[in-house]
Amino acid sequence: MKEVLDIFKKITKIPHCSGNTEELKNFIIEWVNKSGYQYKIDKAGNILAYKNEPVLAFQSHYDMVCVGKAPNIKIIEENGWLRAENSSLGADNGIGVAIMLYLMQKYDNLEFLFTNDEEIGLIGAFNLELDIKSKYLLNLDSEDENIYIGCAGGVDVKVEYPIEYEKFTGFCADVKIENLPGGHSGVDIDKDIPNAIVELIGRVKNICSIKGGERRNSIPANAYAKVNFASEKGKEVKIIAKDYLEFLKKLPHGVLEYDFEFQVVSKSVNFAMVDNENIILSLRANSNEKLYEVKEYIKQKCAGAKTEFEGEYPAWKPEVSELAKILKEIMNTEYKVIHAGLECAVLKNKFPNVSMASIGPVIENPHSVNERVKIDSVKKIFFAIIELIERMNNE
Repeated sequence: MKEVLDIFKKITKIPHCSGNTEELKNFIIEWVNKSGYQYKIDKAGNILAYKNEPVLAFQSHYDMVCVGKAPNIKIIEENGWLRAENSSLGADNGIGVAIMLYLMQKYDNLEFLFTNDEEIGLIGAFNLELDIKSKYLLNLDSEDENIYIGCAGGVDVKVEYPIEYEKFTGFCADVKIENLPGGHSGVDIDKDIPNAIVELIGRVKNICSIKGGERRNSIPANAYAKVNFASEKGKEVKIIAKDYLEFLKKLPHGVLEYDFEFQVVSKSVNFAMVDNENIILSLRANSNEKLYEVKEYIKQKCAGAKTEFEGEYPAWKPEVSELAKILKEIMNTEYKVIHAGLECAVLKNKFPNVSMASIGPVIENPHSVNERVKIDSVKKIFFAIIELIERMNNE
């Protein structure tokens, strides 16, 4: 376990924000060479390491969501958890990468698929040009010790509102909401985390400008506006017409539908970013059919504005696979569906005959400065993986 955590700590020292992963890619390739594995790399930056006849493939993405001071990450260990000082930690998915690098040194009959730029639209998985040989693939990107057999699909919506301005006499003053907790736009959407944009637009009027949010896939922690205060001694200023603020207030944020079978959110909208007339919403749903319903709902809500959908990725239809059944015997935990995107959804389309499942340690508040990972949980997942490999080798 110490070796795994040491590898993870090394990873945090290497910049690997989504879209800027070259240094970590080179680190992984150097590690693969030292471990005696062969590797292939494709145009999207995905890396496949392999040796002999693999009994099992592992998969993790090696980019991270950088929030706060990241990629300058300073790790703090306290009360059995690892977190970072004023930044995201990158346990999502750095812990999975660390476990895979450790296993590469200990076994000579596995496959390791490191995918690139998952956090900005599953880019690596969508553009994968590498083939695995294994009939099992275990994704290590889940965050609560259960066995995941399905995931949400999603899409971002760019909204452009035709802003008009009015003239007022007064002055524009800064109003801001800062340093709210933030969080993952999928798995945290039902946790009553305040959205800085929503909080701000509910408290202001006569705005001169507005800007808020940090990432498309995180709940906004910060929002800023310039607000007009009328004064006969002021000067003539332009403010945004009131219809725009009313439009923003009508945009949804939060849970739209709940799945009681799997005890998980099944439809949601995250009001992710705003920069005056430009707005970003991120939509998620636990089936492709439900995602279509959310898209149609948003079209209605955004009537009068220009909308454009981009970065759509599919849902992973729940399936209790052979691999999931084996993990159930080892871990004695629950089958779950996650309200977030997992690359299994894309990989299943590329490798339809491969048995897949996803597991991972407890990670709280990913995509935020409050991200942390439970050390004992990493240990639990790690030893479950070791038992899984030993079982595969004995069959």
